[in-house]
Amino acid sequence: MFGRFISAAALAFCTAAAQAGPIEFKFSYTGFFDKEADRFDPAAVIAGSFIADDVNRDGLFGANELISFKHNGSNDYIGCGVGDQYYWKCTIERFGYRIGGPLKFSTTWSISDVGYQINSSTITGEEYVYLYRSAGGVQTRGLIWTGQTAFAISQVNAVPEPVSLALMALGAAAIGVARMRRRRRAA
Repeated sequence: MFGRFISAAALAFCTAAAQAGPIEFKFSYTGFFDKEADRFDPAAVIAGSFIADDVNRDGLFGANELISFKHNGSNDYIGCGVGDQYYWKCTIERFGYRIGGPLKFSTTWSISDVGYQINSSTITGEEYVYLYRSAGGVQTRGLIWTGQTAFAISQVNAVPEPVSLALMALGAAAIGVARMRRRRRAA
């Protein structure tokens, strides 16, 4: 009886001590009102990915827990404007995601060179704006969220921490030992 209690306590400890670690997500929003075309475009897509670690274990991924964030073919927002990317500026003013809930973010980025300038901003639930300016002219794109805009997100992988892997192996070994004991007693 006491052995079962110790086994149960050890398994409970292993479960409590295991941590999820960084998780990668891919997301997309599909269907927007296109400002330039002045109509709803069901094929318009804003898509991207992010990697985050719920460090404080509150169930909410916040901006300070982002490891990587990309959308619409952009470079990674984390660490932008450093090294050889000095001409590229970006900000993440707001970010939040709770599994099973909506993804909310607000971002801006710009690239400027001698021959061109590009600016873009996204506020989920509101608007995406893109502006390209060069000697050849100006190109713009504006997408507005509507009630028809569909959101999809999927977890690509959970990146397990080494401690989590060791604890899972310990738990599996404990289950195996318990099964062996039961078989011996039954025989």
